[in-house]
Amino acid sequence: MRRSIVMLLLAVLVVSGCKPAPPTYTLYRNSRLNQNARVHMATFDTNDPGNGSGTYNEENCAMIAALLTETMDAARDPIAPVHYWCEPGRYRPQ
Repeated sequence: MRRSIVMLLLAVLVVSGCKPAPPTYTLYRNSRLNQNARVHMATFDTNDPGNGSGTYNEENCAMIAALLTETMDAARDPIAPVHYWCEPGRYRPQ
């Protein structure tokens, strides 16, 4: 009986065309006080396939990093600039 249930669930998964979720990306920034700091800002881990390319989370993370960088560049603090960047995967402390 259990074997039948497992086989049925596997068949449903195969027929439904389950696709893996897009890879997760995490947005980080440095600190004005410590240019080598790696401060967690956001994690992009939606299951939305976007345009189907599998880069939905990566593209959104990169877009936000670019917008924040542009905003901080406009503030023009040359002494202690803040940089934003994306890394694949979930947040990992240093």
